[in-house]
Amino acid sequence: MTQALGISLQRRSHLEQPTTGSFRKPLWVTGFLIYTVSNLVASTCTIAFLPIVVLALLGSIGLVFNAIFARLVLGDPFTSRTIIGTTLIVAGAMLVAGFGVVPEPNHTLQDLIQLYKRPSFIIYFALVEFCICFGLILTHLMEYGLERNTQWQIKYPDLKMWLGISFGVFGANISSQAMLFAKSGLELLILTVFHGENQFIYPLTWVIVIALIFTAVLQLYYLNRGVQLCDTIILVPLNFCSFNVSCLFNGLVYYNQWDRLYWWQVVLVLAGIVILVWGVLIISFNTTTSFSPSSDISTKTSHSPPPVQPHVSSSLASDHPVWQKLYKRIHHFFSAKLDQRDETTPLLPAT
Repeated sequence: MTQALGISLQRRSHLEQPTTGSFRKPLWVTGFLIYTVSNLVASTCTIAFLPIVVLALLGSIGLVFNAIFARLVLGDPFTSRTIIGTTLIVAGAMLVAGFGVVPEPNHTLQDLIQLYKRPSFIIYFALVEFCICFGLILTHLMEYGLERNTQWQIKYPDLKMWLGISFGVFGANISSQAMLFAKSGLELLILTVFHGENQFIYPLTWVIVIALIFTAVLQLYYLNRGVQLCDTIILVPLNFCSFNVSCLFNGLVYYNQWDRLYWWQVVLVLAGIVILVWGVLIISFNTTTSFSPSSDISTKTSHSPPPVQPHVSSSLASDHPVWQKLYKRIHHFFSAKLDQRDETTPLLPAT
């Protein structure tokens, strides 16, 4: 929940002050701190404490809160299509996170060195790093061209959203590598503290720590770049799916776990990916027009308009009267603290 709130606050700050530096926005700093602290706690639990079943459930619930905060904080449309899409996203996320993890015992530094030296690991990660670097360079070049070419902005109005998705997905792959370094570092720390075998006397141990810090900071940067350009209700589920799938394959190759993965796990993970992407597409192709996108959030902010009264789409109101009453109460609570503002990044065009 706190991660979803933090990302939504960052997205709102980018919409309200698009030309201001991130660290000069109090709202962005608040959202960044909320997300970072909660992510550190969640990562610690992922590596050391909670079982996989619980983690899968918690990760899926986080996607539900992402849809809720997208409506309450950002003013995204919340219709029956949103409910259906979010339900599919949660179901797919549970399959990906629940069956996409293979347990692995602790390793010494010498074990990790042997794993690093394996040809399959070197080839796999060389290809992964090449794809990530090539994809990010291409995305940056396209963003540079979009900012300086008004014809592109007119001809490809959804390009900015796709650039945000690209940043978010590649950032998730970097995040999965940070998780791999964190798991390796934690294994070495456990051996040092609880088994009396000091692993931090070796230079390679500190290389792993530096790599962890570098990848962690880099994935936060690209997640923020994605939030700047793309709606969180689309970006976050795709980021979640990319992260979990990348973690799965990183672990399979790095720890040589192929013989520990059953065929039905692969089938369920692939099914989860399809279901999750299907849910994202349902939300993306939402044709609701109850909330008209604003072309100038900064103008709205400077003139301080009166709060918009709660409004529920006709499809949601007629089909789900209980949801309508619940939404009005929640929206009234938040609207007393936050002015209503709509997203400026358009969703995918209706087909």
